[in-house]
Amino acid sequence: MSDDVEGDTGDAEGHTADRRHLVGEYFRLERWEIPPPPGVDAPSELGGRVPVDAHQRGSGGGLRAGGLLTCIDSVGGFLCGLAVLPEWIVTTSMMATISQLDHRGPLRLHGRVLRRGRNSVVARLDVVDEGRDGLPVAAAMITCAVLDPGGMVREFERPYRTPMAPLHPGAPAPEEFFCIEPGVGPVTRLEPAGHLRNPWGILHGGAVAMLADVAACRAAQAGPGRAKATGSVAAADTVLHYLRPVRVGPVEARCQVVGHRAGRAVVRLAIHDVGAGDRLVTLGSVAVLDV
Repeated sequence: MSDDVEGDTGDAEGHTADRRHLVGEYFRLERWEIPPPPGVDAPSELGGRVPVDAHQRGSGGGLRAGGLLTCIDSVGGFLCGLAVLPEWIVTTSMMATISQLDHRGPLRLHGRVLRRGRNSVVARLDVVDEGRDGLPVAAAMITCAVLDPGGMVREFERPYRTPMAPLHPGAPAPEEFFCIEPGVGPVTRLEPAGHLRNPWGILHGGAVAMLADVAACRAAQAGPGRAKATGSVAAADTVLHYLRPVRVGPVEARCQVVGHRAGRAVVRLAIHDVGAGDRLVTLGSVAVLDV
């Protein structure tokens, strides 16, 4: 579920929500709107740029898959939201094919709307490595459901642009920032802290993606049939279906390794909101590679 609601927000009772977008700031994601040519009735496109900071690099050498999907969700979700104003959106599915795990950075994202319907929006996103002359890194599709924002107020200048945030010394690793508990094996737990929630109180879709990354890697390392008994793994191609919002927590990712061949494991996962009656909130699959 994307957190991209800009400006000061409030509900009908006058409550104010945090507008700092700490998830986007953690990855230092820069975004800019690309309006259509004058006289052309078409949605805007959206660009993005994210550095690959040392503390966010995974075993593959570049921005780990969970971070990449977080940026895809932030760019794609906001792009879809612009397309349906004054309504807004919530992410319902995200699929990414990742072709490169080792990145120099910065990574550049470009998104465009493929379909703008009454109830849903579909967008395509491409990611390239500017540090390697535009080498393709990932191709993704994101689907968002259109929703009534209620009393939320979204005020921002058009064309929209946010600068790249500065690097903060001592920034934590993704597991710490996303409040993912230490552990090994097929079950991994996340505590949905306040900085991981959007103005509706829903857990950011990128936090779910990072949980899927970490959980799938832990399950693959512990699972049978690994080509390398020791060594590192990295998440790659990922499919996530957001069935319901995470509102309570803690959140558990329960994984099953369903296949392994030539250094590539396929991990199926089910994510549950334990505090909300253990309801199923996300289903997905992650390809985990020996690196």
